[in-house]
Amino acid sequence: MTDVMALDIETGNYSWEIGGWDKHSLFEPTVVCTWDGSDGHVFSKEEIEVDGAQVHPLHPRELGDHLQKHIDAGGVILGHNIRKFDLPVLNAALDCWTAGDLMSKSESIIDTKLLVSKAEVAHGQIATALDVLARTTLDIGKSMKSADAPEAWRDGRYIEVAEYCLKDCQLTFDLYQYGRENGIVKSRSLEDGSIIELEVDWI
Repeated sequence: MTDVMALDIETGNYSWEIGGWDKHSLFEPTVVCTWDGSDGHVFSKEEIEVDGAQVHPLHPRELGDHLQKHIDAGGVILGHNIRKFDLPVLNAALDCWTAGDLMSKSESIIDTKLLVSKAEVAHGQIATALDVLARTTLDIGKSMKSADAPEAWRDGRYIEVAEYCLKDCQLTFDLYQYGRENGIVKSRSLEDGSIIELEVDWI
């Protein structure tokens, strides 16, 4: 286990169906994944098997215990937009107490989207989407568009959604480790589309 564990969630519904991104309690979590650089865990609403990962039922206590075990061992939870989406949804919609507790412990959370957004002060408007950051920094893209995941779940493509969720965890983890080791990540300018190197100080 490393000190950082990436987390990502997928839902079975869209923000526009429930009145906006801030309606956290109305989202329907379908899959939650974690990745610490070597071990992958998938918590799924449906019974599935995913290669290279341990699969568990999507239950608030089991997920909460998994997150808490990492925190108790001195680790931190990493995510892309984890502060504004993943953790609030897990707390409000899944009633995962550990997620709610984490929201008040800034030292236990690393949000790569928030970290990259801070670079806009020096570089003007830049893309902060995970797919753009991963493609420009790691030369690897997401396996599915985020907007396609709810529809894929509704179509019964449970394994595909779970694999996509796990891949997002791995991309977030790799992006953070790259920035940590090299002192930079890359993105694109929203003004002219050019690739921009962003200096980062990620511990």
